[in-house]
Amino acid sequence: MRATVLLLGVLLSVLSAAGMAANKTGQVEQRLYRYQSADGAMAISATLTEAAIHAGYQVLDQHGRVLETVAPAPPEEQARRRRELARQEQAKAQARRDGELRRLYAGPGDAERARDRQLQALQLNVDYAENAIQQLNGKQDEEIRKAARAERAGREVPDSVRDAIERYGRQARENREKIKEYQEDMVRVREEFSPIIQRLRDLEAR
Repeated sequence: MRATVLLLGVLLSVLSAAGMAANKTGQVEQRLYRYQSADGAMAISATLTEAAIHAGYQVLDQHGRVLETVAPAPPEEQARRRRELARQEQAKAQARRDGELRRLYAGPGDAERARDRQLQALQLNVDYAENAIQQLNGKQDEEIRKAARAERAGREVPDSVRDAIERYGRQARENREKIKEYQEDMVRVREEFSPIIQRLRDLEAR
């Protein structure tokens, strides 16, 4: 209750001091506000920032004379206000993300289809690499048989055969590495789409 009363007093002071004020002769005087800015410098302005309202400020006349000094808001009220501002900022950020999702996807079903298209493309790459490995293994086996026949006949294994065995083995290993990467990409796609789809479901349920 004490914090609420103090805050009300602060806000009333702001409202009473805001803008112009009439002096004793009836002329309108410009009122200014002096407060400490976020970087620690002293600022003078015709308007007050949120931070200045809670941190305290001085009301000046057009000649720079201090008309009123407004004390800072109580620490508990400042903390509450900071929490409220943080909550508002989080809500704004979530609203921006939701807007982006709605522009990208008509709904959760649309996002699921986009996910499935990516997974299918990656699976095609896996299938292609697996087929390539089978072909490479077959070619390597044939070269190994050539090398075995040459050795049984007491001949030197040709360099071309040795090179082919090494090349087909290397290419098969490279394709196995590609398969591993494609499978990791499939896991990543599922993980990335999971919160997107769930958020779109939540929005649709509302």
